[in-house]
Amino acid sequence: MSSLPVIQKMLIEEYGLPADAVSADAVLEELGVDSLATIEFMFLLEDKFKILLSGEPGAVKTVGDIASIVDLQVSQQQGKTPASN
Repeated sequence: MSSLPVIQKMLIEEYGLPADAVSADAVLEELGVDSLATIEFMFLLEDKFKILLSGEPGAVKTVGDIASIVDLQVSQQQGKTPASN
């Protein structure tokens, strides 16, 4: 499952963006989401998806970049199983 629709909805609600502007290839800075806002948004995503995002936020340029990172973390987290006792 792709996180893109959820991320798009969150961006629209959080920053008051028009829905038609928040496509996968939309550049965050062109939407008015600067690097600080991106970092803050990543914290919201951690809470929403119950994941831990690490890495360089500078690598995130588009809405699709965010979705790719979230999807990877969700799949990695789901692939982990608790240690057997």
